[in-house]
Amino acid sequence: MKSLLQQMKDRASLGSRFKLKGRGRYGIDEGTSQGEFKGSVLSLSDLEIPTEKLLTRKEERTLGLKIQNGFRRLRKLLPETVGGYRRYMQQMAEVNAGSVTLVAWFPLRERIEEDLLTATRKLTHAERLIRRSPRRALQVFHSGVEILKGYPLDPESRFQWSRTIAHQDADQGPLRGLSRAQKALRILRRTIEIMEGARDRLVLPNFRLILKEVFRYHPSGMKRSDLFQEGILGLHKAVFRFDPSRLTRFSTYATYWIRQAIRKALIDRSRLIRVPQAVQEELRNPETHLSSQEIQRVRRIMRDAVSISAGDDDDPEDRLTLEMIGDRGPAVNEMLHVGAIPGAVARALAYLDPREREVIRRRFGLGGENNQTLEEIGSILHLSRERIRQIQTDALKKMRRIQALQDVYDDLEGEGTEEER
Repeated sequence: MKSLLQQMKDRASLGSRFKLKGRGRYGIDEGTSQGEFKGSVLSLSDLEIPTEKLLTRKEERTLGLKIQNGFRRLRKLLPETVGGYRRYMQQMAEVNAGSVTLVAWFPLRERIEEDLLTATRKLTHAERLIRRSPRRALQVFHSGVEILKGYPLDPESRFQWSRTIAHQDADQGPLRGLSRAQKALRILRRTIEIMEGARDRLVLPNFRLILKEVFRYHPSGMKRSDLFQEGILGLHKAVFRFDPSRLTRFSTYATYWIRQAIRKALIDRSRLIRVPQAVQEELRNPETHLSSQEIQRVRRIMRDAVSISAGDDDDPEDRLTLEMIGDRGPAVNEMLHVGAIPGAVARALAYLDPREREVIRRRFGLGGENNQTLEEIGSILHLSRERIRQIQTDALKKMRRIQALQDVYDDLEGEGTEEER
């Protein structure tokens, strides 16, 4: 099975061969494509990453508008195609049977069964009418389309459904004679083509963002190439949700989605035994609803696992072997507490003046100091309690403006939280 990165290369027509020009700065090989791809390639030990020139703000806005306009078209066109109509009914049947859960359809769960029956009847009725009265068949078909338009889809599902419909055979059964459905299918195919081109133009220049986040978390229990694949998924989510009207650079917006995707993968897969994110959050919650027995049980699961295996064939005593299998790497929160946060705080303190630094150290027990009250610090520095509070407030405001410190605490705050938009 091809990797996600290789599939993206194929879809973007990057060419299958790259000519390396030699080892560049920092030990990274750089090269150019012999195919249509005109960028360079970053070759690491387990990664070969195609890169392109960074986009300007105007280019990002133009491409973002193309994708947004494409989604507006898909919202209208997808249920109007016969293949899209049937895909909606298939999904409704699966949700109604309980085999699939769609959060966006949860408020509609009481009417799904009725709407599915109605949409099915209208499709069957339109197929019977197509030979006698195409106009009447079209009216019946579109009355069913209006029902399906009331069921929202997330951007990824809408795009994947539309892409599947666009690339499948044009045979639409008895309704192939509906000229309007055929026209909707042709427009949908053209829309998907435009969106794929805009998506690849946004994704390829921003592979550097993924690489930056991968090095930030590696080594952490997953291979670097696996982390990169997860980052690509986050980058795709950012592409489909980017709103250029907010005047935000795409690279700024995409960084948070990439980071969230990598962090979620680390939490889900870096442990030998997966512990759900919601349970991990409950463990960190001071007001947790878990009992003490449940907390102890979860903590035992999160510890090292034990592998029990039989002895070797040539072992006359047939002894069992016990082997401790630890996690493949430190947990994300452990990495943050042990390394990233103390270092970021120490660098942030360097931006403060000496008196502010002294107040913060004593107030929060940094550098081996014990936590002290405002009165205690005031007596040491010969200042009033209110003046110490003012110095503390000003110092904290300065530290909040330091982006590196904010990024680290964003990681800690967001760990284990899956953001769905």
